[in-house]
Amino acid sequence: MKKMMTAMTAMTLAMGLAGCAEENAETTAAATEGASLAGTWKLDPASAQFENATSSYVIADGEYTCESCDPPYSVAADGEWQEVDRPGIDGVKFTVVDDATVTSASRMGEEQLGESTWTVSEDGQAMTVNWTNMGGDEVVEGSTMFERVAAGPDGSHAASGEWKTVSVGEMSDAGLMVTYEVDGDTITYRGNGSGYTATLGGDPVPLEGDNAEGMIKIEKTGENTYRETYMRDGEAEGTLDLTIEGDTVSAVSTDLSDDSVVRWSATRQS
Repeated sequence: MKKMMTAMTAMTLAMGLAGCAEENAETTAAATEGASLAGTWKLDPASAQFENATSSYVIADGEYTCESCDPPYSVAADGEWQEVDRPGIDGVKFTVVDDATVTSASRMGEEQLGESTWTVSEDGQAMTVNWTNMGGDEVVEGSTMFERVAAGPDGSHAASGEWKTVSVGEMSDAGLMVTYEVDGDTITYRGNGSGYTATLGGDPVPLEGDNAEGMIKIEKTGENTYRETYMRDGEAEGTLDLTIEGDTVSAVSTDLSDDSVVRWSATRQS
């Protein structure tokens, strides 16, 4: 699903989404001498707040269509692997299990990257996606909850329609822990199978572990604030703004393709 893995995979999102936040006087005043990005941080899934985060799908007549993907695409929903040309994946599989349930999976080459089960509530107004991310050093499991915004076409599967992301459930610790090291102007980030080493204010560098061959750059935007910018093919796809206040980091991630926003926080572990 469009937001399912992005919403909690470089919060490893992390939450690997990326974010755009305004800095204000109150935030600046809260900065302290000990406000360092360096350390190991544990992300709090319960803190995630989603804005403008909607996705649209149609599953009908044996076909799955992601209408909100950029660009939209369609594949057979017959339980078989289908070739696709999408950033970071080259194969997907969709299976209609019953009137309320769909399963999906993705892969790159022979490596399966993830799988999920979408379950629509009895009244059709909510959907839970239980997902497994296999693309890191450790397998990460979690869940994402959605509310219906609009119904799908007549005769389509219950998972069809427009859905708003509302919350994230429990998630494996491997997907919640991230580490930053600071050595002068050099920043090193490590997550679950992802990472980078970049110079503050320097050129973009490859994002390790990213099948989509993304790039990232980082800059210091204030006394206790940083901004990461995620790029592909020379174009910015998203930003992640981090504000450190003692042992807490607050983040705002924005997907620049649709201006959807995820806000979240993490606590320093060491």
